[in-house]
Amino acid sequence: MAKGYFFAKVISRHEDEKMSNDFENSQEYRKALEIAKKQQELYKNVTRAISPEALAKFQELSDKLNEWKNSLNNMPGLLKLAEILKNYQQEVRETEGLTEAEFEEKYRSEIEWSEKFGKNGWVISEHSNPADIKNWEQLLCEGEAKVAEFFDGEDIVILDVIIEGLQEKYVSDETQLYFKNGMQAFENEDYMTAAMYLLALLDNRVNELVDFPNQRMSYRVKYSNDGFANQKAEDFRQLTEKRGFMSKKIYFLEMYPSLIAYLNRIFIDGLYKFENGIEPPYLNRNWLMHGRMNRSIERYECIQILNALSVIEFMFGDR
Repeated sequence: MAKGYFFAKVISRHEDEKMSNDFENSQEYRKALEIAKKQQELYKNVTRAISPEALAKFQELSDKLNEWKNSLNNMPGLLKLAEILKNYQQEVRETEGLTEAEFEEKYRSEIEWSEKFGKNGWVISEHSNPADIKNWEQLLCEGEAKVAEFFDGEDIVILDVIIEGLQEKYVSDETQLYFKNGMQAFENEDYMTAAMYLLALLDNRVNELVDFPNQRMSYRVKYSNDGFANQKAEDFRQLTEKRGFMSKKIYFLEMYPSLIAYLNRIFIDGLYKFENGIEPPYLNRNWLMHGRMNRSIERYECIQILNALSVIEFMFGDR
């Protein structure tokens, strides 16, 4: 009603200002004037029928509703959420129909960011969220051991959750034996013995759960994108069919890149070959199992293995 009344006032003012004859004589102008006059008459009839008190209450309620609406529109949280949802929907649309290679190329920088964690000993965990991973990046500046605080700090129970979850998984004779002995050594702070058992278990579980093209491939080929090609292709197909866009991002932009980079570091000598005589400054299976290490293994390095085992079971263990 108010808009109609306002429009009628505008038309009246335009009439007083003697608008051009062309516009006054146009069909559009006559229709607009007729509608405005009818709305003005309707407004007068309504205001006569409603008592001044009721009209005042109606106006008060209208003002309150407008105030509430404006307050909602101006809430930063809701506006931010609306923006996030809009961007998310746009991103989903842009990635529909992309092949695995195209998807990974689109997010190349994010994959490289995740690979950095694996190269520094940490597979991105199913227990973490984007805020946690940002924190990991800051902790890495102080050394890879600092990231262990996410799992093993004060009032932190993530390590306990990981250990309990793995205990439930490892019920067969060999996995149960290796895990039990590894954890007993871990609790006794014998981290070198713990690492031996846990790395053997890691090797076993990866080969048991991942669909490698050929189990006889060298570690260098196996623990690469080529080695994981079959497994990744199947995961990508399933997640695409299920329209699991967020899961696809977690698997292909976070977990796979960091896991493959970590397995490279653990199982492949790289620059630190025996013949060079330079020991790697991180845990490496070959140097450990062949008795070539000259330093003690620390608690956080065993936590790195436990974290990797947990991610492997999360990604491949329930199939």
